[in-house]
Amino acid sequence: MYNLCTMKKFLLISLLTVCIFTPRYTARADEARYSRIMTDGVILYIDSSLTIEWFTLPVGYYVKVLSVSHYSAKVEYKSDGQSRPSAKGYISTEHLSIVDSVPTVLYPSLTLTVNQNCMIYKDTDFFITEMITQGSTVDYYGIVNRAGGESYIYGFIYTPSGDKYVGYLPRSAVNDFKDPYLEIEEPTESAEEQSFSENEPIDNGFAGNIQLVIIVAISAVAISIVYLLFRPAPSKAKDEATTENCFYDDEI
Repeated sequence: MYNLCTMKKFLLISLLTVCIFTPRYTARADEARYSRIMTDGVILYIDSSLTIEWFTLPVGYYVKVLSVSHYSAKVEYKSDGQSRPSAKGYISTEHLSIVDSVPTVLYPSLTLTVNQNCMIYKDTDFFITEMITQGSTVDYYGIVNRAGGESYIYGFIYTPSGDKYVGYLPRSAVNDFKDPYLEIEEPTESAEEQSFSENEPIDNGFAGNIQLVIIVAISAVAISIVYLLFRPAPSKAKDEATTENCFYDDEI
């Protein structure tokens, strides 16, 4: 009975220790994770090797992160409604900027009207074409610039006759517009933090080291107390620490 109680107490203390020092960014597998587009020129690719360009994502908006490998992340864009298809592609991991919560505004809401009969291109090679008529509408996804400097809009196209396409059309085929841009707020310091930083600069590296030393010291004291209170049997059990990171995986 004594050994059973001792084991239960030891497991409880161990569980509390793990809970205290578990990183706050650990996410459940079923939680939606979003990455913000922070700079110009972030390209959504068709393939995980990042060789087939699809279109450039608008700055300030978000992509839903599905999985991450060493060099690329599989993401979903425009996945907030059933009235249009979402775009599932890949971005470079260097452009990942994960946010802690689900943003209020995820994707641009921009509908353009085609002002002339024109040809659209339904593939990234600009080989498969379709004629659409004046008055068709385009749900804006992004932009791609072709050799020669001509700019094309990629979007979901709905024609007056009811036909639906996704593809590229010349920017000149719609009235002039501004590219969607969602303002990126600069991080601000509180008045107390500003006052403190002006009088006494903070060495973040030193503070981080102190915090690490404190954590290690607390852990060592906790382990020592457990050992003194509940001396283990002569045969030692193997300790195994495992972590499960739901964010990174190799399956794309």
